[in-house]
Amino acid sequence: MKRVAIYCRVSSALQEREKTIESQLAELREVCKDFQIVKEYIDNGWSGETLDRPALDNLRNDAKEGLFEVVCIHAIDRLSRNLHYQGILVEEFKKRDIEVLIKDKKIEDTPEAELLLNMLGAVAQYEKAKILERTKRGKLYKARRGVVVGTRGPFGYDYIKKTKEREGYYKINPEKANIVKLIFNLYLELSSICGVAKALTKKGIKPPQGIAWRQSSLKRILTDESYIGTTYFNKTQAIEGYRNEKKYRKLVNSRRRRRDKNEWIPISIPPILNKETFTTVQKLIKKNHRANNQKYPYLLSGGLIRCIKCGSTIAGSMCHGFSAYRCNNRSRRFPFPKDCKSPQISGKKLENAVWNSIYKAIMNPQILINHIKDLNEKVIKDKGGLEKEKQNYLQEKNNLDKKKDRLLDIFTEGNISKKDYLKKVGELSKSREELNIKIDRIEARLSQAVNRPLFINDIKYFCNLAKERLDSLTFQEKQRFLRYLIDKITLDSKNRKAKIEGWIPVGNNKIMRFSPLQSATEYSIPGYNVFSCTNHLKFELEVKV
Repeated sequence: MKRVAIYCRVSSALQEREKTIESQLAELREVCKDFQIVKEYIDNGWSGETLDRPALDNLRNDAKEGLFEVVCIHAIDRLSRNLHYQGILVEEFKKRDIEVLIKDKKIEDTPEAELLLNMLGAVAQYEKAKILERTKRGKLYKARRGVVVGTRGPFGYDYIKKTKEREGYYKINPEKANIVKLIFNLYLELSSICGVAKALTKKGIKPPQGIAWRQSSLKRILTDESYIGTTYFNKTQAIEGYRNEKKYRKLVNSRRRRRDKNEWIPISIPPILNKETFTTVQKLIKKNHRANNQKYPYLLSGGLIRCIKCGSTIAGSMCHGFSAYRCNNRSRRFPFPKDCKSPQISGKKLENAVWNSIYKAIMNPQILINHIKDLNEKVIKDKGGLEKEKQNYLQEKNNLDKKKDRLLDIFTEGNISKKDYLKKVGELSKSREELNIKIDRIEARLSQAVNRPLFINDIKYFCNLAKERLDSLTFQEKQRFLRYLIDKITLDSKNRKAKIEGWIPVGNNKIMRFSPLQSATEYSIPGYNVFSCTNHLKFELEVKV
C-alpha cells in the first residue's frame, strides 16, 4: 500500500471561515482510501501567489525525507496560481519519484500529460487574472458613480452597509470626529506631531489601532483631504515588492506607488473640518518640514556611534539650541518607556574629542603603531578562533555557489522567469560579497599578526599622506575622512568615555597613490577600497570626552 500525503489550501479569510477546506479534505480522503495517508498538510487562508507557506514548506521538506510516495491535491491551482511555481513543485516531486494526483488523476510523465498540466495551470492563472480584472473594474465603476469603495473609512467615520434602497456610505462618528478636530487644533497650537501624540496620551485618548499614538498615523490624519469632504479612490497602484525578514506572509509582499493626481477619482463624503483649518495645517506642516530639513551638520553622523548600554545607534540632535548626541533607544521611544538611561552628551565635546584623538594619532604615528602592536598580540592568541571563523564563511560561500548553480538549472529548464532568476542571482551575489568582506577582514587581521615588522612603514606612509592636508580640511572633508577611517565608536556617555575602532589602509607605496582627503568624485573606488590597497590594519583608540 502506497504512502500518500494530502495537501489542501484556501486563500481567503472568507473561505477559511466557511470551512471550504473541510470539503477539500473530505473529497481527497475518499480518493485516497486505498492508500496509507501518512500526513495532511493544510494552508488555511494562504495566497497561492507565493511559495512561502508553512504547510507547503513542510510538505517539500518531508518529500526530501521520503515520508510519502504520492501527493494528492484537489486541483493544480492548490499548489500555486502561478504557472512557473506549479512547474517547480511538480518537477521537484518527480525528481524524488513522487507521484502527483489531482484528485484521482495521476500526472503522467508524457508530453501529453505535461501539455495538459500546463493548460490547467494557464487556465488557473487566467482565471485569477480575470477575477482581479473584474473586481477592479467593478470598483472603478462604483467610484466614478460617487459611491465609496471599501468598508473601512478614514478615522472619524463609520461605514453604513449597503441596503436595497441605498449604496454603502460613510457616516460621521461624532465621538471620533471630535478627536480628529482635537488633533488638528493641537497641531495648530503645538506645531509638533510628537507634541500632539504626547497630549493625546496625557488626555487618555486611545488610538484607532494599537496601544499608542504613532507619529506616522497622526501625519496621515493631518494630511487626509477626506476631512474636508473629499476622499479618493485609485490613489495608488501595487508594484513588485521584496521579501522582508519575516519568513511567512499570507499575501505576496508588494509595495504601493502613488499615482498621478489626475488619475485619482474623487468621492464626496460629509466634511468634519472647514477648509480654512485644513489649509492652515498643511502650510504649517510644510513650514516645519523645511525647518527640520535644515539640520545641524553632525561630524559623527551616519550610524558611526553605538551605545555601550543597549547597543542602539546614537544620533545627533539639537537640545535648547545646542548640539548633542543621545541614544535613539532613549530619545525615540515615545510613547513607550525609555529602555536606555544613558545620558546625552555635548556634541561639540564628543566631536572635538574624537577628531583630536585621530589628529594626534596621525601626527604621531607611534600612537597607532603601539595600539596595533597590542591588537596583534590578541590576534596571535585567538588565531585558532579566527581560522575557524574564516572556514565557516568559506563554507557559506560554497553553499551560495551551489544555490546559484541550482538556480541556473531551474532557469534553463524554464521553471523560473528571467526577471525572477536575475533578482535571485542578485541577492545571492550580494550575500557572497558580504561574506568576501568578512573573510578579507579576518585575513587582514591574521596577516597583521604574521607580518608585524612590515606594517610600521605602511602606517607611517599613510600618516604622511594625511598630514599634508589635515589642517586645511573643510567640515565635509573631515566628516568624509572620519567615515573612511572609523568602523565604529562605542560611547559610554555616563562615564564620558568612547572607544574608536577603525582600519588603516596599507599596501605598497605605488598602489597607495590615492589620498582619502580627495573629494568624493576623485575617489578611485568608494568605501574602504578607496586606496585600492592590498590590506587593512585594525586600530583602536580610547577617548576621554
